[in-house]
Amino acid sequence: MTANLSILKRHSFLGNTLRILKNPVDFLGGLPKLYGPVIVANFGGKKYFILQHPEYIKHVLVDNYKGYYKPGATKLLRLFLGEGLITTNGGLWLKQRRLLQPAFHKQKLVNMLDIINDETTLLIKKLDAFPKNTPINISNEFLKLDISIISKAIFSSSLENEMSTLVKTLDELTGYASSWMKSIIKIPLNWPTASNINFKKNCKVFDSIIYSIIKRRKEYRLNRESPAHGDLLDMLIEYFDEETNQGLSEKELRDEITTIFMAGYETISQTLNWIFYHLAKEKKIARKVKMEAVDLVKGQSISINDLHHLKFTKQVIQEALRCYPSIYALVRKPYYDDEINGIKIPASSNVLINIYGMHHHPQYWNTPGDFNPGRFNDAGEEQRIPFVYLPFGGGPRLCIGNNFAMMVMQVVVSRLSSFFEFDVPENYEPKIEPNITMRVKGQMKLIIRAKE
Repeated sequence: MTANLSILKRHSFLGNTLRILKNPVDFLGGLPKLYGPVIVANFGGKKYFILQHPEYIKHVLVDNYKGYYKPGATKLLRLFLGEGLITTNGGLWLKQRRLLQPAFHKQKLVNMLDIINDETTLLIKKLDAFPKNTPINISNEFLKLDISIISKAIFSSSLENEMSTLVKTLDELTGYASSWMKSIIKIPLNWPTASNINFKKNCKVFDSIIYSIIKRRKEYRLNRESPAHGDLLDMLIEYFDEETNQGLSEKELRDEITTIFMAGYETISQTLNWIFYHLAKEKKIARKVKMEAVDLVKGQSISINDLHHLKFTKQVIQEALRCYPSIYALVRKPYYDDEINGIKIPASSNVLINIYGMHHHPQYWNTPGDFNPGRFNDAGEEQRIPFVYLPFGGGPRLCIGNNFAMMVMQVVVSRLSSFFEFDVPENYEPKIEPNITMRVKGQMKLIIRAKE
């Protein structure tokens, strides 16, 4: 055993499975305080190497990324995500990455900014009509905002007619997937249990909505007299592979659309939940965000140039992503035997990159339990070691929508802060619920303070 390798003691014949299933965030967050850069553990009968060192993480995500692939849970996710960017590996993943990359170029993001501003204006009007000094379910409003923005960016439509069905279906699909992955005993998906039957029903409902949108768009394009929408769906329909002389099939269109939709679903809204919780809780930070917003944009629409000047607002978002990363761990499996700093990584094993642990590692962050946006000022950014902060992953598989997500959050945080002040209800403390992504357990409740 090398000095960099620790063995996580088994607590039962199930290894450490029960410990991580009970509370994966607490489990992962506690590892850096107790163990070294690499930990060997057993989860569900499988051997894992847990990485807690930036250079070792860089090896897997960058230096030898072609030697690793995404295993395991993606088999279930494929049932409703299909063969999209999140679930694929190798050549197919690279093709899809190149296909979708143009949708997130700078000019496309500038065009999306109008959508974000318009939807944020609607949310401001809605929140202004809410009862003041009374706890409200702010998480529901952020989720609707998130879905509406993503829907308009992909489909040029907010999906108003399908919204309630879509939200309910996605919530049940992700809930089932999370429960299935946390289960010690995996019930085969082809068994006719009530949960399996409901899962398959929801897959069909979701598919019917997406295929209906694709069908309507294709019919519109055949008969149109007005200009094309110029959105992501148009881009995908217009795609033509010069090698095969073919465009995307309806199944491929469905898979790519679903992947982008699901990647943004909940992740942005959940981060907004935590941001506004801390703004409501920590008034000094809230005042600084408000002053920046009022001085710069005065509550109006935000331009692409304004974003560069919302520096403290960005720091608040970055700190929320450190404290509450949507993806709190990454799992990779080597195609072949590998070696990391003298430690043998067999092809039969798995590698777990402890993102949550790295974000709270006392070696790399002072008082990691504190919410401190100042960590992300210019000096902090210059001093930070690469790969200790991974809110969007890293390497070639860095989240393709990271700039879009940051843009949405900067606009929403800045504009809402210029209009409203929030309070935390008395004796209320939200809990973390780590499912497929990190989320607030139940609802995030905040009070909109009446204007004085």
